[in-house]
Amino acid sequence: MSKDYDLIIIDGPARTSYATLEIAQKADLVIQPTGASRLDLVPAVKEFNALKQAGIDKKKLLFVLACLSTKAEAEASQEYLKVSGYHYSQTILYEKASYRQTQNEGKSITEVSYKRLKEQAQKLVNSFLTYL
Repeated sequence: MSKDYDLIIIDGPARTSYATLEIAQKADLVIQPTGASRLDLVPAVKEFNALKQAGIDKKKLLFVLACLSTKAEAEASQEYLKVSGYHYSQTILYEKASYRQTQNEGKSITEVSYKRLKEQAQKLVNSFLTYL
């Protein structure tokens, strides 16, 4: 990786591959977004288990709960991740059509039009930086 950059974001495949492992080995932080359903959480934890088994330090692995509907759903998901033993961001990104529309326009969620949603997205980004 180049020393000319402070931050590089790579959106990789949601499976363990040689490329995923190579990225994880060089990264300071691997962030994995996940939804609240077991169909999201179980494979997400399996992915981190595979990376850990391949020698990636658990401290480099961070879950982010995204596209959640309710606070109760968030709490249940956090409890599941807590039991898994992996770290997760305390900042949750709730399901909002405005985030989707902003991404459909090729923008980052921090560029959403609504002030409260923009603040929440920025808080999420800041949680990554704080974790590092």
